This record gives sequence, C-alpha cells and structure tokens, in this order.
Amino acid sequence: MKKIVLLFFVVLVLVFIPPAHAQIPLLPGNFTFTILSIWVFPVKNSPYGGNPVYPNTTMTWEHPLGLEGHTKEYLNVRWNASYSDGSIRGIMVECSLNTSGQKCTKTSVAGEEDGCTIMFPAYNYSSLNTVICNFSDPINPNLYNGTVNRSIQPVAFEVSAPLSSATVGQEFTWEVDVVNRGALATNFSVNISSSLPGAVWVSPSTGNTSSVYWGEIAKFYPKMNFLLATDLTLYVFVRPTADDRISWYKLEIPIKVGIASLPEFDMFGLLQIVLLVTVIFLLAVKKSKY
Repeated sequence: MKKIVLLFFVVLVLVFIPPAHAQIPLLPGNFTFTILSIWVFPVKNSPYGGNPVYPNTTMTWEHPLGLEGHTKEYLNVRWNASYSDGSIRGIMVECSLNTSGQKCTKTSVAGEEDGCTIMFPAYNYSSLNTVICNFSDPINPNLYNGTVNRSIQPVAFEVSAPLSSATVGQEFTWEVDVVNRGALATNFSVNISSSLPGAVWVSPSTGNTSSVYWGEIAKFYPKMNFLLATDLTLYVFVRPTADDRISWYKLEIPIKVGIASLPEFDMFGLLQIVLLVTVIFLLAVKKSKY
C-alpha cells in the first residue's frame, strides 16, 4: 500500500511541476538575409547611338542595351547582366518595344553578353520609340525586379551642303551629305531646285544616294553652274526611302552675289592682269612719244 501511495505522489509531481528546461529563457536568434542585385553592364555591340540633335535621345557608343535592326523584319536587343555576388546561373530577361505586345524573352547566363529578337517591330514613326528590358531572378522573380530602357528612332537624319563660293559661268561639283541617325538602314532621295530656275543649272537635280547604316554618311554629287550673277536661294529636299510616310526635309541655302577679291583669282588670271597692264603701259608710252 505504501508503494502505491509513493508512486501516486511521484506521478503528481511529474504532472503538475513544469520541467526545469522550460524555465530557461531563450536568447533571440540572429539571422542575416542577402538580397542579390543584378548589374547590367554596357555592351560592345551597340550600333545604334540615338540622335544627338535632340538631347533627350542622345546616347553614347556604349549603353546597357545594344539595339540593332537594319530592316523592318527584326530588332535585336543585347545586354550583359550579372549577379552582384558573381553567381553563374540564369537571369530572366524580357524586352518589349513600346507595348507588352511586342516583346522577346530569354534566360541568359549571368556574366555573358546575350540577347533576343523582336520580330517585325511596329515602330512609331512620328515620335520616339522605347525599348524596356526587365531583369529578374528566375528562382525568386519577386525578390529582384529591375528595368533598363532606351529610346530609339527608326528613321532620323541630318543634311549638310556647304557651298562657300562659285564663279558665274564655271561648272563645278557640289557635295550634299546626309548622315543616317536612325536604326533602319536606308538610302535617301535628293531633289535640288532654285528660286530662280533660269539662273542656275543643276545636273542631276534628282537622284538617290547609296544605302547607309546608322552613323554613316550618304553622299550626292550634282554638277552645277551659275548662269546669272544674281541673288537666289537653293532648295535641297531630302527624304529617306526606308518609309514613304516620312515627309521631305527642306534645306534652304541663300546665295549672295559678291565681287571677287584678288586672292580669288588663279595664277592664269593674275598673268592676264599683268599682261593687260603691260600692254596698256607700252601703248601709253608709245603714244607719248608722238
């Protein structure tokens, strides 16, 4: 009987007295979380550089997004992305042109230059186009989600036609330069006219340049001859053939008539002046003897 009472007492102690280890306070734990970032470096293959005429589209030769689309069939987008800790694994990239309906996706290897292609891009020819690329970790897509964007113009160009001086009645070759500043490779139609058609002869007055890529210069060489010594204005009209919706660009060049100074004469002209003065002097001397 005593054994039963003792056993019952031991059970009561074990049930109603809390264990000793539960009374030991736990220290707060320390945990360190590392959120990886994705770095995007400038790519070497970046042929499109924007349009330096407009500051908001100015690009350097190296940009985090390389764009190349010489025809309307494609637009190549290139990048070079890495994880901040140097991890060699996939980076999910999604690039779109203007809207999410025009896009391409690629899981590229971190640290390697890569790219994707947007097929048959529908450019906006009346305003700037924007390429936006989203870079994310495919394992934790919501952990890091960053974007890089770049503006692009499918068609843009600059025209220059320097003309310092010319002599009435003497034929010369004129040079018209057109610099391609757009993504599309194109040649240019050139049309030259005058405010006084009878005062200047131009041949050919119309024609096409060769096709050039971004940054290259297309040249047009018409022959010219000013027939009258009068003030007039030359008009140079230029339009890219890459898209017929682009209107003609007009460059006006005012021509002012001036009297040639002595340095503008060549050696033959100077010799003629010397001979003429000599003959007049000899005739005057001969006449004075009589």
